[in-house]
Amino acid sequence: MTRQEKGLWTAVIVLTLGMLVMGSVMVVQGLRNGREGTDSPQDTNQEEGNAVATINGEVITNKEWTEALKRRYGSELLLQMLNRKAVYAEALDRNLTVTPKEIAKELAAAMDGYDSEKAYFDEMQSQLGLSRQDLELEAGYRLLLEKIATSGIQIKDADIEHYWNEHHEDYVSPEKYDLSIIVLKEEDQAKSVLDALDKGADFEETARNESTDSYSRDSGGRLGWIEQNDPFQSEAILKLAAQLDVGDIAGPVKMEEGYAIIKMNDKQERKVQSAEEVREEIRMQLALSQADPLPQVEERLRNKYEAVIIAEIPAS
Repeated sequence: MTRQEKGLWTAVIVLTLGMLVMGSVMVVQGLRNGREGTDSPQDTNQEEGNAVATINGEVITNKEWTEALKRRYGSELLLQMLNRKAVYAEALDRNLTVTPKEIAKELAAAMDGYDSEKAYFDEMQSQLGLSRQDLELEAGYRLLLEKIATSGIQIKDADIEHYWNEHHEDYVSPEKYDLSIIVLKEEDQAKSVLDALDKGADFEETARNESTDSYSRDSGGRLGWIEQNDPFQSEAILKLAAQLDVGDIAGPVKMEEGYAIIKMNDKQERKVQSAEEVREEIRMQLALSQADPLPQVEERLRNKYEAVIIAEIPAS
């Protein structure tokens, strides 16, 4: 899977899990409604009438909320639930499993570009309400589905070697820099600030007080990790960064917004993965190129395990 495809699948994971989280109340409501003989009609009416929110004196009931969720997410959520039941049943039948190591590798690709593993999981939790377990489960589902789709497809070693030679650069991690920056409008001002930094002035405090870069100023000038060939960064800054060691402060360098002073907080050397390291990844990529599309595999499995939608889903 290419980096672009991994990024797209991460977006699919987020959307899918969002539907599952927002639609979970539908499942709970369905279970409640399905307990015939457990609740009296009066209890059922009270449950449906329970208020979940009020605004301007008006009440939004649990029933109204549930129906709105069904209209918005009902079909997608139900289909996702059926897919998972079918895929897990097929994996059990074929004795297919996914290891924690495989899941960790899948998530590592998704978190590429984040400052750290913690930063990735914290953002998923704070922005989308998705826990680490949510993401691990979705990654595991994806891997199981791929194994089912490619089961029986044989890839020759020669084909793996050829793919590796043709796509060598796809498996190269370029040099990365953890940079902080101070941007100033005038060169003389930048030189004065650099002189103060050389004499011991605090970089973060100076960035907050002096930098004109609104993106990094409030975080003490921190840009975070950027790749050596980052197309969104100034070529002059990247060229200067390539010459620095960890802890170095250098500049000023001319850029479109003014003059920049940069600090190298940390760096990661360029890393080239060997064919042996990525052999299974390449095998899967080639097998998937020969396999049926994954949505088609899901549909086939739903049919195999006789999925039937009984309830009518309200139209959106």
